[in-house]
Amino acid sequence: MRTLSFVLIVPVLGIVPAMPQESSAARPYLESEAYQIYSLLLPQEESYGFAEGTLIIQEETVASATVAGACLTPEVARHFKGAASNYERARTKKWLLQRQFKIEKPYEIIDSKTIARLEASDQPRPKSGGHIFMSPVGFNREKTLAIVYTGSICGGFCGRAQFHLFEKTHGHWKEVSAVTCVVAS
Repeated sequence: MRTLSFVLIVPVLGIVPAMPQESSAARPYLESEAYQIYSLLLPQEESYGFAEGTLIIQEETVASATVAGACLTPEVARHFKGAASNYERARTKKWLLQRQFKIEKPYEIIDSKTIARLEASDQPRPKSGGHIFMSPVGFNREKTLAIVYTGSICGGFCGRAQFHLFEKTHGHWKEVSAVTCVVAS
């Protein structure tokens, strides 16, 4: 009887270390409302404007930007508190963007390691305009407010990144005018 108990415990102990690895694995980002917002933002990115050919979008969402660094006024921070809280939770997970963008330009979704290799090589992607990166979108509980961090790197010292705030009115997302920090070069 003791042997049977021991045999059952060993397989369970062998599974425990695999569980955190599975939860840290990147998962497809399937939030349809987020792709509506991304599709509004992509044409505003520098790399989108510079791209004469196929636009490059980084596959993995970025997690480095915190809402604390967004330079929001106290009033705006209170109004977007739920969306900001959801953003902070979502950015701690690894997400993979999917081909759900509705934009006019052709695009490729490429993993960050491949992008780094392309940028380090002597022959970066011609006419791509660089690449665009995005965070997951944080929504309030009602999905009427959203916050997202996007940016583009267009080569050398060319690039820009910032937070964007959105409000959904009459079923459509619209960017809210608010002061947010912009990192530009």
